[in-house]
Amino acid sequence: MKKNEAKGRIAGRFLTAGSTEARRIVEDELKLKVYAIMREFVFFFILVIALYGCSVITGKKASTLSPSWEERKQQILDWARSEKTKVDSGSLKNSEYWRQFYQKSIELRPDLDDFLCYANEMIKISKIFEEGKITKQQFEDKQRQLSDLLAQEEKRRAEILSGTRIHEDNEAALFFFYSKSLFTGYIEDLRSQLSKTGLQLSTRNCAFFGDSVHCSDQNPFF
Repeated sequence: MKKNEAKGRIAGRFLTAGSTEARRIVEDELKLKVYAIMREFVFFFILVIALYGCSVITGKKASTLSPSWEERKQQILDWARSEKTKVDSGSLKNSEYWRQFYQKSIELRPDLDDFLCYANEMIKISKIFEEGKITKQQFEDKQRQLSDLLAQEEKRRAEILSGTRIHEDNEAALFFFYSKSLFTGYIEDLRSQLSKTGLQLSTRNCAFFGDSVHCSDQNPFF
């Protein structure tokens, strides 16, 4: 009887020792898993921070290296002066010259519409002139009117930029403030004048030259 009790106590000690060892093994495994999870989290966190840092650096670099609007505008004007000699010599049509002007403007500053509207109107009146529907004097008078409007719009936008203190790289904010341009008013007035004629005329290929209206037979540029 006593021998059986002794055996039982010895077996109990072995069982207790075994369960303790098993518990320790389980706890060690849990610690390793927690450590592995924490290590992965730290790695992921460092990776995110690194990527964010790269995006900020590259963003600042792009902003610093990108030319200002004044520089971009000067590029357009330098190109325009150079190519104008081809128009004067007759080797380049007016409408093609202004089509290229439009493309240059949208490449350099696609969010601002004053140069684009100006170029689009010049394409239209150039086509009307090339079709022989207006005189050279009428063409030049309309070009002078549109050039004056562009100068006024540029002045207005410079005042907005100065007054709001928006950095010129913030193109979304600039577009919001510039959206109601003088060219928008010009097109609205033209649309109103055309509607008063009672004819189905579009601002996309028609324009007023003094009291008379003339339209191009060609499809609009866009």
